[in-house]
Amino acid sequence: MTKMFQRARSPEHKEVRRRMILDAAARVLERDGFNGTSLNAIAQEAGVVKSGLYRYFESREEILLELLVADVQDLCNAFEQRIDGQSSVSHVADVMAECFIERPQLCLLTSRMASVLEHNITGDTIRGMKRRLNACSAQVADSLCRAIPHWQPEEAHRGLMMLYMMIAGLYPMTHPPEHVAVVLREPEFCDNVPDFEPTVRFAAQAMLRGIENIAQERRAVL
Repeated sequence: MTKMFQRARSPEHKEVRRRMILDAAARVLERDGFNGTSLNAIAQEAGVVKSGLYRYFESREEILLELLVADVQDLCNAFEQRIDGQSSVSHVADVMAECFIERPQLCLLTSRMASVLEHNITGDTIRGMKRRLNACSAQVADSLCRAIPHWQPEEAHRGLMMLYMMIAGLYPMTHPPEHVAVVLREPEFCDNVPDFEPTVRFAAQAMLRGIENIAQERRAVL
């Protein structure tokens, strides 16, 4: 836990405080899980009173959305750096799968975005978040189109959206709460839960290769 600090005055100091709160929230999320990441826990970890959080964020959901956006931006930059010039669809799928697998916090928050994080938040705040996420999606789509030049932007965006939707559904299935995990480890149910990493790799290949087949059919018609 960080030392209790005084109220920030300057824009620079406010940004430092925002960053400290976000770092504290990330530590709590990793240690206590999604349900344990409350405003009280974040405030205690950051060394502030709970009311002090509202000077910088309107809700717990905004704090977690900020972590999600930062993770998405990091993923986009990593993907762009790893895809250098034209590449095969198979390689692109492998890189995209790795980018998600390496970021469990992003996978967790993506799985909670529509059902939890987009609630208890104002329209202006979610509008700003969506714009930043759209900019990230455009960055990845541009990288995809450079790697696979015959893809149209629509195909790149569709592939990326399908991957996010897959992660959103798969992550909670493969990371159940402990009382559920105990049951799923019983012989009767042990085949009900796929392993996260190999499933992400397989799904990324299946999705992007499927889009590649559609792209080839489009080119044949033209």
